[in-house]
Amino acid sequence: MNGSKEIVTISVPKGDLENDYTFFEDGKIRHNYDQNENKRDLEAWITPRSIADGDKDKIIKACPLQFKAKITALLKK
Repeated sequence: MNGSKEIVTISVPKGDLENDYTFFEDGKIRHNYDQNENKRDLEAWITPRSIADGDKDKIIKACPLQFKAKITALLKK
């Protein structure tokens, strides 16, 4: 569990598969996702570098306006 304050969770599903990114004040990112129909509800702590550019674009597009500048800055680290 992360002790830092959560900023926002952004959902960018891939078809029927869950694909959520939770951003924290300390710059950490929790990725909750389904790998496939049989491997669901997985969790990984990731860095911005591990997110593909296309996925970053989807995250920014889905991000609520009030968090967009902060999340964009975190993804550029």
